[in-house]
Amino acid sequence: MGKNNDKHGKGNDKHGPRVTLLGSEVFMRQPVVSFAGAATSCLRFAILTALLAFTALPLLAQEQPIPAELQFLNKVGKPYRITYEPWTEFQMPGGDRGGGGIGKVVRGKHWSFPVIVPGAMTQDAIWGVIKPAFLANGWTTVHEWSNGGIELFLHYQKGGVEAWATTGPGDPERAGVDMVEIAPMPFTFTLRPPAATPEPVDPSKGDFPWLGPLPGSKFRSSAADPAPFYVGIKGAPEPELVATGSILKAYYAPPDGLSNQLFSVAYHDALTAAGWTIVNEFVGSDVAISAHFTKNGRNLWAYLHKNDTYDIRVADAGAVNKGMGSDLKTNCHVAVYGVLFDFNKSTLQAASDPVLQQILDLMKKNPTQKIEVQGHTDNVGGDAYNQTLSEARAKAIVGWLTQHGIAGDRLTAKGFGKTRPIADNATDVGRAKNRRVEIADPSCVAKR
Repeated sequence: MGKNNDKHGKGNDKHGPRVTLLGSEVFMRQPVVSFAGAATSCLRFAILTALLAFTALPLLAQEQPIPAELQFLNKVGKPYRITYEPWTEFQMPGGDRGGGGIGKVVRGKHWSFPVIVPGAMTQDAIWGVIKPAFLANGWTTVHEWSNGGIELFLHYQKGGVEAWATTGPGDPERAGVDMVEIAPMPFTFTLRPPAATPEPVDPSKGDFPWLGPLPGSKFRSSAADPAPFYVGIKGAPEPELVATGSILKAYYAPPDGLSNQLFSVAYHDALTAAGWTIVNEFVGSDVAISAHFTKNGRNLWAYLHKNDTYDIRVADAGAVNKGMGSDLKTNCHVAVYGVLFDFNKSTLQAASDPVLQQILDLMKKNPTQKIEVQGHTDNVGGDAYNQTLSEARAKAIVGWLTQHGIAGDRLTAKGFGKTRPIADNATDVGRAKNRRVEIADPSCVAKR
């Protein structure tokens, strides 16, 4: 119940490793531009054409053939150093020029390359060759920029082929071309929702039954990870503990390659269709996706990460509090993790519902059971502040339970602030354990 520290992957402190999901305010899903990310398109072309400005022409060779709708460029110049992605997604044009309703997020086959325009030593001379060539070969202008660097945004639709391109002059005798031919993903990928009855998952082998690998991937390894599993809260400097461990399954990418954008889009769409909530997503030199499944009485957190290979980590947070009833009888109180609040507030987040539902089910199963909901904080902040916050959060949980049918006389709320730590407040892990909700049986005597 307090601060949070946004990171992704695994971290370490003196209590050992931990797994943390990205904070949603930092890495949200966004279209990815090729070459230079958020840099403007004109800079991208300048870089592209400058890379080989002094390379001797006889040494140049096409590494990939250009598609039919660009073959005319072989008549007006020399395309070279052609890079090709079988499938990607990004905004065209990139940077600021893609805003204001002009740009378009495109999905499909991607070609990027410079073109040698012999004898065209100025940008105007290059433009006098390249622009008419496009317009004479079935391409139409969507938008043209002249200030801040010449660039043309183009559309092609002919013979069942649709494509979008940007082009512009660069160094002497050089123009840059970036084109996407619209195409579906090269495979079909779906996931099935986790069932109400938890499916068996082998920590040492096999796939998750509801979160498998992409087609063509090869299994690499699988293992249980006892490290605490954390979730970042928007605006908070430290994460919240939601599970005491996870299972990690790792894969090799398909042999024909797997772009970061294809990985991101395939899992984003499949997870969403299966009922998962995408908590946050980052696509850059690697990919990180975190997702939460709360349907069918389940409470699963997933974290997917890709670089050269990729891995899928899942924590079954619902299993953490599975023994809540028996622990309450034995110990008279039990810590309940996974109840998430807005940072520095008593506002319950929707992600808390599966955990609160477990408390609700316990109360409904035992109609005479009374509980005291207890709020606890770490030691960050003053005594009065933490006391008030812990009381407000305990009351928020009582309010949720009464709204879901539990009589108010069966519930009490009490805040303890930072007075009852159960771990070392000098560490991130300790503070996360201390920021907690507990439920207690006021009539219980602990069994020895």
